[in-house]
Amino acid sequence: MRSALALELADAERLLAAALAEARRDGSRVAAAVVDGGGRLLAFRRLDGASPAAAEAAIAKARMAALSGTDTAGQEASINGERPALLQLAPVLGQPAAAMGGGIALRWQGELLGGLGVSGMTPQHDGQIATAGAAALPPWPHLEAVSFSCADAEACAAFFCSQLGCRRLDAIEPGPGYASLIGLPGAQLKLVRLALGRERLELLEVQELGPGQQPGRPFPADSRSNDLWFQHICIVVRDLEQASAPLRQAIAEGRLQTISSAPQRLPDWNSAAAGIEAFKLHDPEGHCLELLQFPPDKGDARWHGLDDATSPDPAGVVLGIDHSAIGISDTERSCRFYDQLLGLRLGSNGINEGPEQDGLDGLDDTRVRISGHRCPSGAGIECLDYRSPAGGRPMPSDLGPQDRAHGQLRLQVGQVPAQLEAIAAHLETYGGQLISPGVVTLSAAEAQELGFRAGLQVSDPDGHCLQLVVR
Repeated sequence: MRSALALELADAERLLAAALAEARRDGSRVAAAVVDGGGRLLAFRRLDGASPAAAEAAIAKARMAALSGTDTAGQEASINGERPALLQLAPVLGQPAAAMGGGIALRWQGELLGGLGVSGMTPQHDGQIATAGAAALPPWPHLEAVSFSCADAEACAAFFCSQLGCRRLDAIEPGPGYASLIGLPGAQLKLVRLALGRERLELLEVQELGPGQQPGRPFPADSRSNDLWFQHICIVVRDLEQASAPLRQAIAEGRLQTISSAPQRLPDWNSAAAGIEAFKLHDPEGHCLELLQFPPDKGDARWHGLDDATSPDPAGVVLGIDHSAIGISDTERSCRFYDQLLGLRLGSNGINEGPEQDGLDGLDDTRVRISGHRCPSGAGIECLDYRSPAGGRPMPSDLGPQDRAHGQLRLQVGQVPAQLEAIAAHLETYGGQLISPGVVTLSAAEAQELGFRAGLQVSDPDGHCLQLVVR
């Protein structure tokens, strides 16, 4: 006997909300349904203008995905190709079931939970909307915070608040448990915590090193975008010209350093990124930042005010953090690490190149494969695999939290320490390395202050630091 996972009404409603937010992006008139593992209806929504037929088809697609355990787009392709016998599957299932694009099998930790169906547009478009909905289950992994190491956390915080619209939350001095977790036992630490939209940025200052620990180092003076220690936060803005103007003025006056030659608009031939406008620069300590404006057909629904639950203040120019981008050397290996081991979902995956990318990254002859890994909600992780130019340098093996080039991504991966232990057991198989002395359980006081009770500090296959936590 074993306990089985099951969808609850709140799960189903979250899935539908995410799917319909995606549909509203371009005015798609669809119906959406969620069924449990037995094909029984849990929740249903129908947008104004969606036909009665779409309502019935959405339920039928969800039921087919749940009972077959596979997405209906694949079934449709098989029927149209080498396996027309699959047409017999729908009547065998008894109640209405449809093998056409728009049905997604819902799984968590390898277990089939049910199905999500969308209908009303083309099967391909229905499938895109359903995929966006399915990304809302489960609530983790969730990127809780991005962290930069600083020589002066207060000065960095002042820059982020005055120039980029961050809101100061607090400053804390974590105890010995946190110092041990990040690999600096005995060190005295300070964390300044900021909010940017609904996301969190933490600025770490090592106030006093522990025994035998080397002093912190600045960024290498010749750091480039294709070095593997590269990491930036992508800050979404409503108007790139307005948001970047004071920063470009500071660059012109020599108070900041740029990465981009000028704000860039990505070309129309690049369908995955067409119309995106972006500009990259360094903060006063050298951390990399990207300001980015999405066109109406790109980016999460929240950046366009289409998701009531997560959309930022409509009056703000700076909206929030969409992702943190990191330099990698092998896309397939990083996909296995982030998607298979940590449970993120692969989103965009394509090549950016040309003069606009050169201008954005401050490189020549740029050709970079970009793979986006999304959490069910909130910010994601973007992997940058530079195929050209050559010469990108690996992460220094002795880079530590006291060094300015050190960044950290905190991911909530569950609710119980056993989930951290399961990741630790398979970490090396996926190319990762353990930094902390196993799973670190915090004291009650530290747990209350930091917002999690246990953590595991690891590095990904290219050396980027991740703090995996459970509440």
